[in-house]
Amino acid sequence: MLRMKGFGCCVLPAILVGGVLLSGCSDNKRYLESVLGGSYERYTLQVEDPAADESEELPELSVFQFSDGIFYLKQQVKPNAEGEISISASGGSKLYFLCGIPLSLSSETISEENFRQIAVGWDLHDNSAPEFMTAVVDLGGGETVGTRAGGDGRTLVELKRSVARIDLGKPTDERIRIREIVIEDAPAAIYPFLEGTPVSEETVSYRKVFETSVGDKQEALFRIFESPRPVHLTVLGSYGDVPLRLNMELPTVERNKVYELEVHNAGSTVEGTIQIKPWDEGGTVVGSPDAGNRILIDAARSQIPAGVKVDYANNLVEVPAGGVEGMTLAFAGDTRIDIASIEGAGTEVEVGDIVVDEGLSAIVSSFDVSVAAQGRGRLGYSVMVHLKNATMVESYDYVEIRVAPSENQIETVEMGGVTWMAFNARSRDLEDQIYPLDGMTVEEMYQDSWINTVGGLFQFGRLYMYVPWQSYNPSNDVGHQGTANAPWVSDDYMPCPEGYRVPTRDEWKALLPTDAQIPGNYTTATGEQITATIHVANGTLVTPTGVSGTQRYVKLVSDATGNMLIFPMSGYKGDKSTSNNPNFGEWALMWTNDRTGCPGGYAWMRRLRFNSATNALSVIDEYQWQMEGFGYVRCVKK
Repeated sequence: MLRMKGFGCCVLPAILVGGVLLSGCSDNKRYLESVLGGSYERYTLQVEDPAADESEELPELSVFQFSDGIFYLKQQVKPNAEGEISISASGGSKLYFLCGIPLSLSSETISEENFRQIAVGWDLHDNSAPEFMTAVVDLGGGETVGTRAGGDGRTLVELKRSVARIDLGKPTDERIRIREIVIEDAPAAIYPFLEGTPVSEETVSYRKVFETSVGDKQEALFRIFESPRPVHLTVLGSYGDVPLRLNMELPTVERNKVYELEVHNAGSTVEGTIQIKPWDEGGTVVGSPDAGNRILIDAARSQIPAGVKVDYANNLVEVPAGGVEGMTLAFAGDTRIDIASIEGAGTEVEVGDIVVDEGLSAIVSSFDVSVAAQGRGRLGYSVMVHLKNATMVESYDYVEIRVAPSENQIETVEMGGVTWMAFNARSRDLEDQIYPLDGMTVEEMYQDSWINTVGGLFQFGRLYMYVPWQSYNPSNDVGHQGTANAPWVSDDYMPCPEGYRVPTRDEWKALLPTDAQIPGNYTTATGEQITATIHVANGTLVTPTGVSGTQRYVKLVSDATGNMLIFPMSGYKGDKSTSNNPNFGEWALMWTNDRTGCPGGYAWMRRLRFNSATNALSVIDEYQWQMEGFGYVRCVKK
């Protein structure tokens, strides 16, 4: 490739030889020798310029003559009013016509092959490529580009535009307005006479900003050199009040083509197409706007505080139990991204309004997120932020914000030689256990939210819970589990979360010996000194079915450690009872995991009974209870 710059035509006096007027570089000895030798003839050529209308003068042309692959002469010729030019050349010459850009030769001995590899364009861009035309005439009769025989036998020189043109078509929806067009990756140079061959990897960018956003056809916005590689176009504007950005691609760019950008709305999406015409007419190719891509978190434009983990490929944000402030999630795309809905958010999670930044490279939509720290015993949870492309009916995505569980996920108490759960069980599911409400301690839960601490009633050996205050349709198998597990030791049947189990008879006896005085002080089987008291919770008992009773509970406190274990006096249920009253405040029947020594159909419980006359527990003992009856389960750690 020969890279040439500047314009270096020499001007010589005309030479009259045998009635033929010639001009050229006087130091070109081959040319002068050919003239003097009489081998030159006069040719009359008809020039056609597709860029000029009938009233315009045809442009001046540079003509480069080659014969037998050797350069002879460069001439400047001007067609007459009829579009004719006269050129003197030898019979086998090939003529290269050029207008619109300068082209100089570094040597009078340049070969035709090297001449065709002269590249131009690097210094000729003015937010667009220069418009120029070329033609090649073979006086030896060979096939050439841009020539054909006229009706009178005269050779027609058809100048061909050697650049492509970019137009903007009128948008089909009047709500679409175009503010700016950017072209990137356009070639920086071209071979004027070597079509379809890339010069180098160098590219240039062009930018057109309209003073006022347009909604009609705009012609001749850019000219670009031909390119065998993709050229990228970005159209920036708005669709109503929604910012719009379309990314489009020309896979290749050909000379003498008009590429008309069309932005239209088909009812569900704003998209762009490109009409391609050979400066007259032609086919269609569809561009590729980015609107069909997923709406993904943009890592570079988001603000992610320390401790937060983000899976950008799956839009997953993991927040630690301590919460987070100052987090911003950003999304880069062709148009604005809206929040369609938010699922699972409470007072702990605040999602801000969408903020839009219309940049050249992308339209960036973002929103702030703050997550409060987890309270004691709070489970992990998720918030789903559903996203929508503002210009598309069916373009949705979502971000999942997962908040880690509290470090104190299940409240426990060490007493009587084992670790007890602080509340009665409800199922095997970790999510279904009882946890203190935000800001409350365990004792405050029993004092101020007693009904939420009682847990569920269970049949011995079975998994499924019966809600204490619901009406009871007599059944020997709540949940239709089928078989029971007796003794109650299998995880498949045990209503305790993973890592916990139903207590043994001995563990209950150690914690609540038969001779214990409540209220009062006593010693556990493990030698631990306990202060035991009886309390009534605050407020009035309210249940969905109107069950009444006293919100009474027993509190055990270790004198040595200060550890506190509380049991609600939440009653029991018989297996064939039709009453929905579990005798709240009067009893607490707690299952063991054993039925050794019991008659058929019975198993062991620890029983507490309150005596209202003495304001004390009148019964603390081991009790045989029918397995199809209902009692409570207080789990211990394995």
